[in-house]
Amino acid sequence: MDTSLNEKVKQSIQNLRDKKSRIYFLVQDTKGNAKASVRLIYQMAKTLLDSGFNPIILHEKNDYAGVVAWMDEEYMSIPHKSIEGQNLEISPEDFIVIPELFGYIMEQIKNLPCGKIVLTQNYSFIVETLQPGQSWSQYGFLKCITTTKKQQEYIESVMRQCSFDVLKPLITENFYPKNL
Repeated sequence: MDTSLNEKVKQSIQNLRDKKSRIYFLVQDTKGNAKASVRLIYQMAKTLLDSGFNPIILHEKNDYAGVVAWMDEEYMSIPHKSIEGQNLEISPEDFIVIPELFGYIMEQIKNLPCGKIVLTQNYSFIVETLQPGQSWSQYGFLKCITTTKKQQEYIESVMRQCSFDVLKPLITENFYPKNL
């Protein structure tokens, strides 16, 4: 193997070990309106940030409203970056996580040299923005994170070339059921 390529591979591996790789989470701009799917993405990114990883919230436009109007200010401490007019810094050790709703973005980023993951919270959106006959794997998205085993089964029947992880929604200690 070429010496410079060997060094690049070693550096990428070290960046992964040191939690320096970037984990981009693409979110839609809710224009200040609360949206559960966006909240989950922010919670995932904040958890990664608090654990020493390098998450970055990625949004489409420079005039992104953010989530401060309906989430805690602490969520705006996560680094944010706009796609509009920017050249993203992408390395082989980086990851990009996009919601199933952004199928049309997949073709645009298919040549990026990073890990590509689909975050599926709503089965009904998985083909909404894809052209007929297209699948995630055609664009290099070979990994899917979803929220239930049943949803995984539905998605597997359509997107057969993906591997899956189920991250169940969490009910924290702040949740107290009513006494009946």
